[in-house]
This record gives sequence, C-alpha cells and structure tokens, in this order.
Amino acid sequence: MSADPYENVADLIEVFQRFGKGEWRKKTMWGLKASEIRVLVCVKKGNDKGAASMTVSEISKMLQVTSPTVTQMINSLIASGHVARSSDPADRRITEITLTGKGEQLANKATERYHALFTGMIDHLGKEQSDQLIVLLNQVFHYLHQAQSNYDEP
Repeated sequence: MSADPYENVADLIEVFQRFGKGEWRKKTMWGLKASEIRVLVCVKKGNDKGAASMTVSEISKMLQVTSPTVTQMINSLIASGHVARSSDPADRRITEITLTGKGEQLANKATERYHALFTGMIDHLGKEQSDQLIVLLNQVFHYLHQAQSNYDEP
C-alpha cells in the first residue's frame, strides 16, 4: 500500500469529469431534450403525490435550477403539446403547469426507462455494492455542497 493518500486525485477528477460529460444524461429522447424530460417527470411526481398541477417555482425547487430556466423549458413543452399552462382560479398571478395526455404518456415512458436503467445498475453491481454506492454518493454530495459553500464566501 502506498504512503501517499492523494495518489489517486487525478483518477478521481477524471471520473467526475466523465460523469459530467456522460451521454446517458444528455441524450435527446422522443424528440425532447433530457432537461425537458426531467421537467415532465417532475410534474408527474407532483401529480403522483396528489397535486393536480405544479408552479414554475415548485418545479424549479425540485430540479434545483432557476425559475427562468424552467420557464424556458415549459415554453418549449407547451409548443410541443406536452404540458399546458393555466392561471390559478384563486390567484391569477400564479401559473399552473399540467401534463397533457401526450406529456403524461412520455413522463410514464421516461419513468419506466429510468427505473429500468437503475434496476439494471443494481443487477450489475449487486445489492451490497449498490447500497455502498448510495452511501458514498450521498457523502460525496454533502462534502461537495459544503466545500462549495466554503468557496462562495468572499
């Protein structure tokens, strides 16, 4: 065993860069961008939890992106007939986003595909390694979140 605990820093950086560039995450499917499909799945999750519709700010929070970014994707999804926008009858300042039949079909299809992809990963790694991966990735996420907030300070 090597005495240098940091000898694999370059390997770790390379792995994270490969994940950032991964085609599995950016692939256009069914004529939509991956980010637009994530919006459909997000609205579907809201529906599954009992919400008839979602607001742009709710979608923004769930996806951890800015409201203007969500608005741009929503406009594209409206144009393609996957979602509809309406005003809240109780407060006309609030815009509600709902899936159309076409959007619901695609959200279901995408959810099934994501589930199959990650089920396959568990089959590939096995239960024990999958559990370890979840723990490790959560630890990495928390570390990077904390490290970033330390860098954000002037």
